[in-house]
Amino acid sequence: MTSEKHSGRENAQVAETRPGVGLALGGGFARGFAHLGVLRALEQHNIPVTHIAGSSVGSILGAAYASGAPLERIVECCRGLRFRDIARWRVSRLGLASNQRLAGLIERVFESRQFEDLRIPVAVVATDLTSGDPVVFTQGNLVDAIRASCAFPGLFEPVEIGTRCLADGGLVAPVPTQAARSIGAPIVIGVSVGMQDGYRGAPTNVFQVVSRAVSAAQKHQIELWEKHADLVLRPDVQSLAWDDFARADEAIEAGAAAARRALPRIQKLLGLAVPDAAAQAAKLEAEDKAYLWLAETLR
Repeated sequence: MTSEKHSGRENAQVAETRPGVGLALGGGFARGFAHLGVLRALEQHNIPVTHIAGSSVGSILGAAYASGAPLERIVECCRGLRFRDIARWRVSRLGLASNQRLAGLIERVFESRQFEDLRIPVAVVATDLTSGDPVVFTQGNLVDAIRASCAFPGLFEPVEIGTRCLADGGLVAPVPTQAARSIGAPIVIGVSVGMQDGYRGAPTNVFQVVSRAVSAAQKHQIELWEKHADLVLRPDVQSLAWDDFARADEAIEAGAAAARRALPRIQKLLGLAVPDAAAQAAKLEAEDKAYLWLAETLR
C-alpha cells in the first residue's frame, strides 16, 4: 500500500501510551451512520479509540470524531443530512455530480481541518485511478483527502490532488484495516456496513449497476482486509438503501448494538476484566430486543 509521508507524529505517540482500539471504518453511504453507533457504544463503555482509518463515508465520520467534534454534534448533523448537502449535480464526462459541498460540511462540523491538528491519528484512503493503487493520506488538508476518498466512480467526479486522479477508497480498501495498522494501531476493529445498494431485483439505473459491480468485486477482497483485523463488526443495516439518510437513527442504533454484542471480546483484546458472562448475555439480549422494537417503530 502506497502512503503519503506519515505525520501527526506527536498525536500518534500520545495515542500509543493509552490502551485502546484502532477503528477501520468502511464505506456504504447512509449505512455508514452505523459507525457513529459504534463510537457511541465505545464511549459509553470507556473504550478509548486511539487510531482511525476511513474509506469513503468512514473517512468523513472518523475524521470528524478525531477532530474533537462532540459525538452528539456529529449525530445531529447526520440526522438532518441529505444527498444535496454533499453533492451538486453537474453532468460531465467524468461523473454525474461534484462532491465539493463536502467542504462546507467539514467547515461546519469539524474542529480541525488539517491532519496534524487532529486529536486522534487518522488515515484516509483513496484510490489512484492511474495505477489502481491505494493512496493513504495522513498529513495536510483534510478536505481534499476526504473528497477523494468519497468520490464514488460514475456518481462523483474524481478528485485531482497533485498529479493524481483519485476516487473512492472503498474500491481498494472496503474496510481500511491495513491503513489502521500502518499508523500504529496495535488492536484493529473493522466496521463493515456493506456496499450493496439496498434495493431488490434487477438494477434500474446507472448508479445501481455501478454500485453492484463494485460490491461484487469487494466480495473477493474480504480475506485481504479481514486478516489485518483483530475483530470485525457487521452492523445489521442490510435493509437500508444507500440513500436512506432519513433513517440515520436506525443505522446508528445498529452500529451501537453490534459494538455492545462484541464488548466482551473487545475487553478481552484489551486485557480488561470481562463481566460475568451470563449477566452480560442477559443484558445484551434485553438491549437487542429494545433495538428491534426501536427499528420497527422508526420504520
